[in-house]
Amino acid sequence: MSDSYSLLCYTRVPTSREEANNEDIAFSMHLALRSHLDGSWTPLNENYGIFFAAGVPIAAATPESRRACTAAARFKTDPYTTVRAASDAVAHGAAMPGVDIELKSLKDPHLFRLASGRFAVAATRTARGGGADGSERSAFLLATSRDLTSYDQRGLVLLGPTSGVHRPTVIYNDAERRYVIRWHDDDGHAMRAVCADIIAAVGTTLPAEPDDTAEPIAASNANDVNATSVRRDYGIADAVPGNEIDITEQEAATLIARFGRVYNTGVTVPSMTVSADLYDGEARDLIGSLGRTTAKLQYSDGSTAMRAVDWDAAQLAALADDAAAGRLKPGERRTVRGRIRQTDYPVPFAVERADPSVFAWNYNGEQLFMFIATDDTDGNCVDPNGGRTHMPLRVATSIADLSDAAGGRDREIDLLTRGDRNSEGRAMTGCFWAPELHVIGGKLSVLFMPCFDGPAADPDGTANDRAGKPDMWTGRCHIMQLRQDADGRDLDPRDPANWTVPEPILGPGERILNPVQRISLDMTVIVDSGRWYYAWQQVGSVWIAPFDPGRPTRLTGEPTQIVVPEFAWDNMIAEGPNAFVHEGKIFLIYSGSLVGIDYTTGLVTAPAGVRADLTDPATWTKLDYPLQKSGMYNGEWQLGTGHGMWSHDEGGNPIYVFHNAEYDNGRYGGRDAQVRRVHWSGEGMPILDMQRDEELNPAYAGVTMEIAVR
Repeated sequence: MSDSYSLLCYTRVPTSREEANNEDIAFSMHLALRSHLDGSWTPLNENYGIFFAAGVPIAAATPESRRACTAAARFKTDPYTTVRAASDAVAHGAAMPGVDIELKSLKDPHLFRLASGRFAVAATRTARGGGADGSERSAFLLATSRDLTSYDQRGLVLLGPTSGVHRPTVIYNDAERRYVIRWHDDDGHAMRAVCADIIAAVGTTLPAEPDDTAEPIAASNANDVNATSVRRDYGIADAVPGNEIDITEQEAATLIARFGRVYNTGVTVPSMTVSADLYDGEARDLIGSLGRTTAKLQYSDGSTAMRAVDWDAAQLAALADDAAAGRLKPGERRTVRGRIRQTDYPVPFAVERADPSVFAWNYNGEQLFMFIATDDTDGNCVDPNGGRTHMPLRVATSIADLSDAAGGRDREIDLLTRGDRNSEGRAMTGCFWAPELHVIGGKLSVLFMPCFDGPAADPDGTANDRAGKPDMWTGRCHIMQLRQDADGRDLDPRDPANWTVPEPILGPGERILNPVQRISLDMTVIVDSGRWYYAWQQVGSVWIAPFDPGRPTRLTGEPTQIVVPEFAWDNMIAEGPNAFVHEGKIFLIYSGSLVGIDYTTGLVTAPAGVRADLTDPATWTKLDYPLQKSGMYNGEWQLGTGHGMWSHDEGGNPIYVFHNAEYDNGRYGGRDAQVRRVHWSGEGMPILDMQRDEELNPAYAGVTMEIAVR
């Protein structure tokens, strides 16, 4: 069909973490579209995985503890999962990453259509990293999808008796109204099974039989994804092909909108009208308002964005003079030239400043911008600079002035330093992790995690190697607030003496937040439908609980686990939550994977303004792949992007403040803060990696405003 497109699914041969293609990423389903013009194949999502096998909760995980395992919500007891005892988190209704969940990978993906016309994926499930997990002996993984931008993981289809299931394929035979499943066993014999409803077949066993219509293959190639006899060169780096299917033009457009590059395609400026008979003051006020006219930028996916314009001041002044002097004539047309404003933030924005935040704040009528972060000098965020741990704050009248390049580092103020005591009288000796600025109960507040000197022994009785030294496992979420004078005016935030003594945030019954491991960190605030919530990291996952902003040191409800790392890309940890509301939806970003060059940014969403229960994991919808990951930005690699915070610039445009790994010739040197603008795509998704020329094509930077005189 002339309006059809060819879509390829594939995995990749792992290369390196430095190319964002380690085993965790390579062993996932990737997608590529074929060009109508020259037949070449273009990888989607920068040749990064799009469908990842969900981790499997262990049999000992209770239904309550599995509530946040939303990607695996449909999975039944898995006979191939290692039998082991559950972690202590299960007793508290939670799953611990790496213990109560077994991460998985996949190979041999096969795309096909269901009888309904929707998409489905069959694949060989593997252990994390591509090794055998036992399921390849007699099963394959099945997932369904409406448009290949999100996936419903159904579980395993069991086949038997059989000795190995390799390269499974599925087609729906419309004439016979049944699905035909084909594969090769360990000996290379062609096998098949049939069923009327493949979704209903999940968890059941379909009888296998020899497939006389297919040729056997050499036993040595049965499980070899690199066998030359089954590979074709698609011109895609390191691709291990699955299969091709035809998709419609609309389906291709949906994939391009989500996984292609979005770029600026045009600019419009509204035509303006002025009256010829304005008096002097009125004329100058009107011309002044013309100088605030903004431009609308159009993008390849149909989205738009408004941007300020630096209009030619001399031309505006001449127009104002002519209007005030009565020299404008009806029917006359004037033009004013301008240039669209595009702020370039320095890269890096702040060296060795991790978990960064930029906060816009009205200080008794004065607009200020604040920058606060974790000191990560040389990658040591526990006791950096020879133990001179501190909490650095920068304050300026513009975001650009907060940067290192503008002297922001030289003007840092230490709100806290090692040895300062909290409200319990304990000396805070390290960490000061992930400080975030919020207004809570009408007061400027800092949420952060200090840590304390470690005890002689850990809770299990073993010797603590951090005894008498700052110990991250002693860290707990704290809050400090800016004091106000008798008239309710804020005191100067640049004076450490104007802040309250930090207090730990406790749960109901004055309990610590994390009874399993003690440590709690990365706290943020979510406000929805008049309800206030804290979200934070503990037990390697994101938790949430309500609180009263009038008493911000105490939770008013039990903490609930809402985000668990279930994929190889967000392996072992989900932390650094931060929320933004856009067009009726809460966008909660979080950081996945361990600190370093593999760091990624994940996304869960929930409806806003409808009093949804944000403490229920089922309220949140998880993206199957990272929202942001390591990649090229303006021609340079940025590795380990993560722990971001939403904010906005001087013009009210949303910005994203995050850190990336400082990495040079194999040496990890900590994390540097970065600032980027956020673009909202045509489908309402945040784009966090729009590059300079994609945001504004230089050919469209110069604009003209047409002014008609009446």
